[in-house]
Amino acid sequence: MIAGGDGLASIPANRRFYLGGGGTVRGYSYQEISPRNGDNEILGGRSYVNATVEARIGITDAIGIVPFIDAGTVSAKTAPDFSDIRAGAGIGLRYNTPFGPIRLDVAVPLNAYPGGTKYGNLCRHRPILLIA
Repeated sequence: MIAGGDGLASIPANRRFYLGGGGTVRGYSYQEISPRNGDNEILGGRSYVNATVEARIGITDAIGIVPFIDAGTVSAKTAPDFSDIRAGAGIGLRYNTPFGPIRLDVAVPLNAYPGGTKYGNLCRHRPILLIA
């Protein structure tokens, strides 16, 4: 949460909180989850709560399947008010390489914004640093 200041307008937009995308609520576009004004423009928020539940199911030593549900809310208030909880659900494929896992997730928002994202396709490689 961001405390202090004279309301949301006193916090620069790049310092406000947003959710959505591969690291938070999959199924929504990057930073799509946010308080909005009357024109449906994203404002950012002062607080957020984000949760993920996933089951990692090994198919082989190198391949796994991951069903998941993500949920989150962003509030313009200092404390989250949980008035606009957004959730996404999907399935992922994991392929473990010597350099780190490659992941492909496909998710849908369970309560999409009007005119918002219909699905999210997130392909990401998370390299690890190997030191000999």
